[in-house]
Amino acid sequence: MVDYKQILRLRAEGVSQRGIAEVLSCSRNTVAAVFAAANAAGIGFGEVADLAADEVGHLLLPEPVKADSDRVAPDFEHVHRELARSGVTLLLLWNEYVAACRAAGGVP
Repeated sequence: MVDYKQILRLRAEGVSQRGIAEVLSCSRNTVAAVFAAANAAGIGFGEVADLAADEVGHLLLPEPVKADSDRVAPDFEHVHRELARSGVTLLLLWNEYVAACRAAGGVP
């Protein structure tokens, strides 16, 4: 996991985005996303210097909220196991999934 606090520290020291990505072994897109989130929140390294690294991560880029869905999620572990068997296709598993959802009154 990328240390967002270190990204902000290196930014405060004047290191370029490319340099930060190279030093921390992360993508330039990650560095750019942290820069954008910090700019939007008006946060610099001074504000987060006393916080733990994981707190900084949650402050800048919180976990996305999953939307509730009325659809029945497939059992991907079952799909993975079944696809390893000979003669089983994804189309076959899809048809079984749709039939099981409809039999249970759910939406596939």
